Amino acid sequence: MNNLLIFESDASAYLGEISKRDLGNIEIVAAVDDQQAQKYASWANIILGQPALIASILKETDQLQWVQSTFAGVEPLCKPGLPQNYLLTGVKDIFGPLMSEYVFGHILSRERSILATDRNQQNRVWQRIKYRSLANITIGIVGLGSIGLAIARTAAHFNMRVLGMKRTSGEVDFVDQLYLPSELDIFLPQLDYLVLILPDTSESRNFITRKELNMMNEGAILINVGRGVTVNQSDLIAALESKTIGGAILDVFEEEPLLPDNPLWGMKNVVVTPHNSAYSFPEQVVDIFCENYQRFVDGLPLRYAVDFNRGY
Repeated sequence: MNNLLIFESDASAYLGEISKRDLGNIEIVAAVDDQQAQKYASWANIILGQPALIASILKETDQLQWVQSTFAGVEPLCKPGLPQNYLLTGVKDIFGPLMSEYVFGHILSRERSILATDRNQQNRVWQRIKYRSLANITIGIVGLGSIGLAIARTAAHFNMRVLGMKRTSGEVDFVDQLYLPSELDIFLPQLDYLVLILPDTSESRNFITRKELNMMNEGAILINVGRGVTVNQSDLIAALESKTIGGAILDVFEEEPLLPDNPLWGMKNVVVTPHNSAYSFPEQVVDIFCENYQRFVDGLPLRYAVDFNRGY
């Protein structure tokens, strides 16, 4: 018999989805807060839920064998001092299309002047606004996992020039040219759009600072859908104020929620969104969990296993 604790802010939705499946020999309880979860921490050998919530009860688990994250980012579970004597699996291949929709929704809105056209409509102004096609615009993607590849695929569909950056060399589908992190000085000056999809690791923190921002084109737009700590926020604000770069589209920040007095809110060349470029839809996550559960029961390797040292 396996004991599953669902520890999620939307625990009822996950419980409902799992209840539709025939998982066999398993008991399930659901919790939405620490008080509820603590009652079952030592009972559960499997936990499904949000990494930050699970981290708060991790030291109280006695029989834990496997944690299935419902989020792409698992950094809270990889912090020093927390137990790591269990198997941790993440979620992949479901956020790529959602983040691609986000990135290209904002690129198209900008390039086609959607907001300016809407303002003209509200003011009953008939005015054609010049625009440029996405074809031959250069986009640079840093982080070419499943999400980065989905964005590269969409960019290729629009006939954009697609440059990529990853830690190892080689060919990547839909990417015209690949660069190493040591080649930032060659990579960044070519870009019209820089898309960051980096996890929170010691190597990725402050990946973009004043030095890198100064390498970018004056009209270039930075899009961050990875982790806020990969961009030095003070340096970014200074670059935006001085128009060193053309603007930013930001879904993630060093501290969340973004404080009301943060200058990013009021900048005309900045789009701020509340970390919602890709939600964890319960039905999709449960599909992954159920496949992994069957593998767990059968003694097979689980999909999307996380390396605690690397953080992904």
